[in-house]
Amino acid sequence: MDQIIDRFEAALINHKLLSKGDRVLVALSGGPDSVSLLLLFNQLKSKYDLTLAAAHLDHVIRSASAKDREFCRNTCQTLHIKFYSKRQHIAPLAKRNGISIEEAGRQARYAFFDTLANNYRYTKIATGHTLDDSIETILFNLARGTGLSGLAGIPRRRDKIIRPLLDFEKCELLNWLKAEKAKYVRDTSNRSLEYSRNRIRLKIVPEFEKINSAVKGNISRLSEIITEELEFIRGFTVSAYEDVLFESGGGKIVLDLGKLVQYDKSLRKKVLKEAFSSLCGKMGNLSSQDLSRALGIIDGKSGGRAPLTQGIYIEKSQGRLAILKAPSEPIQSKLLIPGTTRIHDGSIRARVISKSEMGNFGLGNYNIYLDREKMKNITIRFSRPGDKIRPLGMKGHRLLSDIFIDCKIPEFEREAVPLILSDHKIAWIAGVMISDDFKITENTREVLNLIYARSDN
Repeated sequence: MDQIIDRFEAALINHKLLSKGDRVLVALSGGPDSVSLLLLFNQLKSKYDLTLAAAHLDHVIRSASAKDREFCRNTCQTLHIKFYSKRQHIAPLAKRNGISIEEAGRQARYAFFDTLANNYRYTKIATGHTLDDSIETILFNLARGTGLSGLAGIPRRRDKIIRPLLDFEKCELLNWLKAEKAKYVRDTSNRSLEYSRNRIRLKIVPEFEKINSAVKGNISRLSEIITEELEFIRGFTVSAYEDVLFESGGGKIVLDLGKLVQYDKSLRKKVLKEAFSSLCGKMGNLSSQDLSRALGIIDGKSGGRAPLTQGIYIEKSQGRLAILKAPSEPIQSKLLIPGTTRIHDGSIRARVISKSEMGNFGLGNYNIYLDREKMKNITIRFSRPGDKIRPLGMKGHRLLSDIFIDCKIPEFEREAVPLILSDHKIAWIAGVMISDDFKITENTREVLNLIYARSDN
């Protein structure tokens, strides 16, 4: 049965899943797949200078779960492999989050593995998913509705996670374990038709095999073809996204709307997904309803805003389309004088100087001078509905919203513009204008110099 080891090593090499010196954390349930994975890695440990460890999450669903955990612990002790375990009640978690026990268990396992990998510097997290698991996933996705990505099956690699057994059928591993006289645990819940994946494995796949005995291999080839197509589409999408990207950072992604609307509907959706993923990281995922709302904003004749998901919203303004994280409540705080006050998109530096130390006017609205003696209880905050200022050289007041429109500042940037206040009266819209009430006059003796530095400048 050395061919199993040879095929396992070939999978690691051909799919670039492993490097010499890797620190590998094996997800160990105690079942035949995960035990095979651990034993195969152990066979290659010296050859590839690997540091091996195993992790087990007890879902506390079955009465035998404690015995499974002890089996995993004893197996690792025999192999002299570091072992981590944790008990977590999955059923209440599933009920609380309104998801299935299967999904709650999956989320809890990966969260546990990620924590261990980050805390103990494991470079790879290996799971025992087989060809059978990938086929079950494809059929499950097909049943509930999916696009191309759902037909690609389980990916061989995602970030630190690797799945080296995707070329193996479960029956092959069972035969290998038998030949190696290796023990494993049997999960009786795998026979329960209460779970969707079990019904697919026990009922649907056998019916497909009656139609064509080679169905598993055929679905596997379909998965490989779709994966290749998705890699091509992904590269094309990234190129299109980078072409329309106007600004990134500060909790927002801003796209050039003029370029974006030239794309066809399918590519627009993919670019929006790419932007959302860039903003939200690996947890980012837009539903079809989110995409429909977003396309409605894009195709609308005027500006607009719509909520998406996970505290994100989309907004169109001034020829730009922004995907942003929902703003937090505006906070008013003291301005450090002298000193530098940090804000979310940069800083404001303040110093007090004499009038004779002033430089020339015309430094722009990012480096300004105010009459220090007129300034009282100086604070910094961000704009609120109804805010007004008396612009320099004017007698009356104007709404900040009107000023932002005149200055062509997109709506999604307005909530991030810092305001300097004196006794709750706006003295400076940072980067835009100062108030006539606090300007330098011939009677000014002390000057407050403020410099606004944006992090993206």
